[in-house]
Amino acid sequence: MPNAQAEPQTTPQAKEYQAMKNRLFLFNLIFQFFFLIIFTATGWSYGLKCWLIQTRDDFFSLNALYFSFFSFIVFAISFPMDFYEGYVLEHRYQLSRQSLFAWLKDVAKKTIIGFAVSLIVVEAVYFFLSEFPENWWLWAAFFWFFVSVVMARVFPKLILPLFFRSQPLPAGALKEKLTALLTPYKMRLKEILVLDFSKKTVKANAMVAGLGASKQIFLSDTLVNEFTPEEIESVLAHEVGHYVNHDTLKMVLAGLLAALASFFATGLAFKKLVDIFGFSAVSDIAGLPLLLALLMITSLLLLPAQNGYARSLERQADLFALKATQNPGAFISMMRRLAEKNFSDISPSRIIEIFLYDHPPISKRIKAAEAYACPRKVQNEQG
Repeated sequence: MPNAQAEPQTTPQAKEYQAMKNRLFLFNLIFQFFFLIIFTATGWSYGLKCWLIQTRDDFFSLNALYFSFFSFIVFAISFPMDFYEGYVLEHRYQLSRQSLFAWLKDVAKKTIIGFAVSLIVVEAVYFFLSEFPENWWLWAAFFWFFVSVVMARVFPKLILPLFFRSQPLPAGALKEKLTALLTPYKMRLKEILVLDFSKKTVKANAMVAGLGASKQIFLSDTLVNEFTPEEIESVLAHEVGHYVNHDTLKMVLAGLLAALASFFATGLAFKKLVDIFGFSAVSDIAGLPLLLALLMITSLLLLPAQNGYARSLERQADLFALKATQNPGAFISMMRRLAEKNFSDISPSRIIEIFLYDHPPISKRIKAAEAYACPRKVQNEQG
């Protein structure tokens, strides 16, 4: 009986690990915001633009140069904290298997990809600011939506392979079991792919990635090698739920609504603050740090709503998995083991859940599975 098991508890180490992660998130948020404000208010941003304009004074070249130097400054001051959180902390709790060189190589890849995509977005946003100063926010939000769609489509084919190698799930009893799960839903997948997580981490995960024809289901090898077939079936069924419910598309559309709200609110404040800070126009690239600070505030205010919507989609995927497998016991044991392997906080505070969790806490997911099992238990007892 699933509900006869003891109430799941977060281990002291996991509690400590997650508390540290939450504090680092808050510190980084505050640090980045004040850095952006200070960089603007002290005139450093304007000074950087004036220095660069001596080399390039055409609109797009100047913006690209400014963003390149500004990105380097941000990377340099953020790196010590990123190193502590991404490398030191993960090794302290024995969650990472990466060497320092391998970790640095991944950081370099992420930085290059992030810089390239961000540069395109910044150039586009400042073009809109220059050509459509009154309704730039609308153009910017739809361009952000376009970029999100493109990134979602190319992620499984172009970006993910840069960090993890994948191979089809080997033939055998497990593949037959999982294929039987997929068959009723006529999913257009060539293969279930397994990622080589174990080279980098002890954590286990699974995901559905991509849009349209690029959509693909991935399982980590740590999941495939260390969980029971029934537990893996529950994980895959959850991902099938995302696939069948078109959750990737829903999240992209929700992102569009969030972008519209965020850019609109930012546009109202930015227009008033440009004169206060002495910028020549809203399209003055020296105002970029201020623009980013405002976007940070509006995005943070929207975060609880976005996370709440994401959690609702996760609950629906959980319910789909329970209905598809009819095995709540396996679902519950899978959740317990994922929490143990990933050092999850099983029962975080409500405020942490609202602001930081895009999945329901493990304790709530287990309780939902136990609630689903109850009617079946009653029917069995009456029968």
